[in-house]
Amino acid sequence: MKGQLISAIIENITTRKDRTLKVVIGTQEMNPNNAAQLLQFAHQLVTIYISPAEIDSREIDQVDKLDPELNGKTQSQRIRNVLYLLHQQNSEGFQHYDEYYKAKTELYIEHLKSKLNP
Repeated sequence: MKGQLISAIIENITTRKDRTLKVVIGTQEMNPNNAAQLLQFAHQLVTIYISPAEIDSREIDQVDKLDPELNGKTQSQRIRNVLYLLHQQNSEGFQHYDEYYKAKTELYIEHLKSKLNP
């Protein structure tokens, strides 16, 4: 299914505990067919292209070629979320999640680098 180009207003942006953002978007009035198509995207991971100007057909084609990850989250988002939960269960002495995240990902990066051929 191709995407749907809509004009909208960003009504609200809030931050969440896991450092993601919640964006509330209000659309202009839509005809029933366009509204039905938009409702089909509910609870799916979608790709959003935001621009304060008109979007040309080349940009629309590029956005339509993007393939969002299945199951709602990318692999890196899943790793970040699991690390967040681990930090909540045992902070291992780290005061802030950002410090914990950097330390744990650095350990994993070093582990992977050790597997590389010299």
